[in-house]
Amino acid sequence: MTAFVRRDLPADIEVFAGDFASQPLAFAHLLDAARALDLTHVEVIREERPDARLGTYFDGATIKKIRAETAECDTLILVLPAAWEGQTCPLGPTAHLTALGTYRGTVPRMVPT
Repeated sequence: MTAFVRRDLPADIEVFAGDFASQPLAFAHLLDAARALDLTHVEVIREERPDARLGTYFDGATIKKIRAETAECDTLILVLPAAWEGQTCPLGPTAHLTALGTYRGTVPRMVPT
């Protein structure tokens, strides 16, 4: 049996904010806005206090920056680098989403030891 260990790999993560009545509606909007996205590598966060979920990917200072930019929105969307092929994220601002920018964070990966 092969042993695995968690490694947090540096990554540029696209962050968007918007207002959605539910997580499924946010995913439906993503399907309409950017069909090329692999939604298994997209995080839709609809929590009153999203810091714990954001902490999976970002440090405390970055979380504060993101939270400051999303003051009135109830949904955060993180598009991880594995969600698309190529250099540029296929998702941009929409009528329901504001692009907050690209933030440097990490993505967890299990790698063999």
